[in-house]
This record gives sequence, structure tokens and C-alpha cells, in this order.
Amino acid sequence: MPYQPTVSERTDFDGFPRRLPDQEAILIGQVSGDSEFGGLTAYYIHGRDSILLGRYEDREFVPGYGVECESRLMSACVREFSRADVRTELSSVGNALLQAWHFGDLTPLSHKQAHVYALRERAGFGRDETAAILDISPSTVDTHLRRAKEKLAAAKNLVRFVRVDPEDLADADPEFFDEAGVEEDASSSNDITPPS
Repeated sequence: MPYQPTVSERTDFDGFPRRLPDQEAILIGQVSGDSEFGGLTAYYIHGRDSILLGRYEDREFVPGYGVECESRLMSACVREFSRADVRTELSSVGNALLQAWHFGDLTPLSHKQAHVYALRERAGFGRDETAAILDISPSTVDTHLRRAKEKLAAAKNLVRFVRVDPEDLADADPEFFDEAGVEEDASSSNDITPPS
């Protein structure tokens, strides 16, 4: 029996597999429209840390072109693909990773934590599929997700704290200002004086 490449059962678009494990390839999107690249699929290739465009034929991806990517991060490469000079359409993985790029820039999450958070919490991918997409172990997925949730909870608590009216806070806990070394009387001033 001839060799049959392994492909994932889950697909996007018109039956393109999300993952091609033998080629370490993850479906990111496709080029649509009438350009010379129209109809080509885009796969992120682990080990090359880049996105390649090509055709999916006989259960294999045949690359023909590359997408320039300044960073080795998957989400950065997806962002570059989405901003290409051609009309692109992102896969479910591609959409999650583009969202991860923004999480990494706008939140306290590292980009790796943002990748896991976007895939697991926002896009609903399972633990094992997230691990396979990112080419990391399932336990690393768990660690990144736990840390991401901790950081986001801490940021949310900080925002909630900053929005609290100081008078309400003082009423809730009168010792707050004493413990923090802050005077309650806003009219008092602290003059800066030279050390004696």
C-alpha cells in the first residue's frame, strides 16, 4: 500500500485540513480573488517559522510562495499574511492567532500566553488540538492558560480598584489610608524640603 500522509479530520474552507502533522503545517487561511495567488492556501510551517502559500493536493501541501515575516511568532506571521497586498481569508486558527497578536500587544500577556488564551478561551479549541497547533505539550498549554488567566484577573482587579471612589474605599475600610501612608485630607500639602 502506498504511503498516505497524515491529515487532521477537522477542516476549514472547502475541506482543507487544519493540520498536516507530517509536514508540521497549520492552516492559516487562503488567498481569494482573481490575483495570480487566488485560490492558494496558506499554511504556517513549524520549524521554518513562516507562512507558505501553495496548493493542497493528494493529502499534501505543495508550497510555491512565502510570506515575509519579521518575527518568528505564529501570530505575527498571521498578521503579516492578513495585511498582504492580496485579498485574504483567515481560517479558524488564523482568526484566533490574529486575535492573539492583539492580546499580546494590548494586555499583560506574553505572546505565548496570548496564543493559548485565544485558541482555548476565545476560539474554543481543545487542549490537545491547541498543543498540536502551537507545537507544544498539553502541559505547557495548561501552564500558559493558567498564567494568562491569573494575569488577566489581576489586571481586571487593578482596573476595578482604580475606578473605586477613594471616599467609598475609606468608608469600606477606614484603616486603608493609614496603612497606605496617605492622608485623608486632600487639602493638606506636602512641601518638598531639603534634607536636614
